[in-house]
Amino acid sequence: MKIVSCGYNIDEDFTSIMRFLYETFKNYNSYFNWFPDRFENYHDNWVDDIRIWEVTNDLIPPSKKRIVAVANPESHTDYYIQIDPAYSYIEREILIWIEQHCLDKKKALKKKEQLNTHTIEGNSAREKVLTELGYIKGEIASYLRLRPINTPGSKFFCPEDFKIRAIKGKSDYDQLAVLIRLISGHGEWFDAKILEGIARCSFYKQDLDLVAIAPDGSIASFCTFRMDPISKITNLEPMGTHPKYRKLGLAKGLISEGLRRAMKYNPTFFYIGGAANTSAANRLYDSVGFTEKLAEDSWYKEI
Repeated sequence: MKIVSCGYNIDEDFTSIMRFLYETFKNYNSYFNWFPDRFENYHDNWVDDIRIWEVTNDLIPPSKKRIVAVANPESHTDYYIQIDPAYSYIEREILIWIEQHCLDKKKALKKKEQLNTHTIEGNSAREKVLTELGYIKGEIASYLRLRPINTPGSKFFCPEDFKIRAIKGKSDYDQLAVLIRLISGHGEWFDAKILEGIARCSFYKQDLDLVAIAPDGSIASFCTFRMDPISKITNLEPMGTHPKYRKLGLAKGLISEGLRRAMKYNPTFFYIGGAANTSAANRLYDSVGFTEKLAEDSWYKEI
């Protein structure tokens, strides 16, 4: 048996990676890797920048190869590592590949760039390797927030003059895209077509894609619960409220309604990835039951 690495073939590898992410969580109960819905949401933006490590030998057909690690970015210099903990000894090799790949893609060879990677609280083995390779630990970038399934239900409701409903689809997408750009800072590239693409993902359920409608008929707030169809792990992403409608309890009311609706699908648990570490965000997440949290640390290195 040997470990080999190869590029990402979206047609051949997507399903295998989704299964790998589910099985590593099931087998190890570890939060160090992404959950499947997050990979599905991002993978097709970075096809040429994803790398896979597999256990194989000359007698195993390609369809039987077993993935043990994946390196994937969220931007051209912001990488994440997904790995079977039994193969953590190859993390140094993975990080060296990431560095070389980013160096090869640099547009200005004489200009230094900051390469970023991440660890979830408690991953001391990776922290040791990162330190040895010259990475510097930054501040807490965000939190992984968890809401166990036995957490008591939230009992918040939107103000009476606001109406909660599921997204209607294309007729809402233009307005919703504008609001998401306003809140998240996304550029004009985030448009109705992006939302249509998300609606085709396996994790998408229209009745868990909610909006709060203001008295004037506009979308005042939104939240989506994404449920992986295999593991039933459910992600609260995205969410936001128009600045002029904040502090009215809309987010609490929407999230509470989404939690109630999701329960009919028997979710495993709820989580928020990359949860902001601000006083307002912390109050909101705590109030709706996402009280367990693990810090996500950012590590950086100039290349």
